[in-house]
Amino acid sequence: MGLGIMGSALSGHLLARGFPVVGYDLSAQRVQELAAAGGTAARSVEEVATSADVVITSLPSADAAVDVCTALAAQAAARLVVVETSTLPHSTKDRCRQLLAEAGAELLDCPLSGTGAQALERDVVVYGSGDETAFESARPVMEAFSRSVRYLGTFGRGRR
Repeated sequence: MGLGIMGSALSGHLLARGFPVVGYDLSAQRVQELAAAGGTAARSVEEVATSADVVITSLPSADAAVDVCTALAAQAAARLVVVETSTLPHSTKDRCRQLLAEAGAELLDCPLSGTGAQALERDVVVYGSGDETAFESARPVMEAFSRSVRYLGTFGRGRR
């Protein structure tokens, strides 16, 4: 979810390592670029939610995050793990976590250390926190787009 500078870099690394990628962005051009790179273009957030076990969000604002999490929660299966990589206020991530938990899904707080240019080179570090079982289930995905993945404990420690 979110195919801007950071999200497109992450999806590119996932594709290069053999992961199927279903992506969505408000920009039709970014979705088309994902499809041209070998990913699957989704028409909505809900379509992504029903297509994946792990969803990575890289979003530009708190409002966008709440909107996406609301839509994901509406379609989420209990198996869904959302890896939230955006730089957002903790209150926003808490709200998203609550929305997804009510649907039986799990949100992980996983900010990235690094810039978009570093993400293109797979030179970012994931500082993750949240449910450890969910984190470990998503670890292979995070390892595919980063140079290092760190589990820091309970939800919120990633951002702190």
